[in-house]
Amino acid sequence: MEIGVTQADRDRFEELLSEVQSAFGREDYAALRERTTPEIMSYLSEELSQNATQGRRNEVSDVRLLQADVAEAWREDDTDYATAALRYSSIDVMRDRTSNAVLEGDAGKATETTEHWTFTRPRGGAWKLSAIQEA
Repeated sequence: MEIGVTQADRDRFEELLSEVQSAFGREDYAALRERTTPEIMSYLSEELSQNATQGRRNEVSDVRLLQADVAEAWREDDTDYATAALRYSSIDVMRDRTSNAVLEGDAGKATETTEHWTFTRPRGGAWKLSAIQEA
């Protein structure tokens, strides 16, 4: 069943984009767990762990939403879902954990990214990130 997405929902999606990217860049597992489902948390944890094993840290900052288009929103049983195409800019660099040297990216230049983010919530509850796909 299709559902409507309100401006408050869209505002929350924008907040989650910024909060999740920021928490990922800080390697803040607790903040990520609060904002994501167990499935996507598992994926994000694996990515953070791989980076750490390789002596790297992915630093994400200055996240700015440029455009958000809700592609679909639906309800299954008592759970709401919404998928939005999010186009945003951010400073996204990979740093060496020891020297803090930039290995990839430009610490002084924002880049644009477009991804499809799927959010879920129990009916009437708080939205959480459940999936990210490249656009």
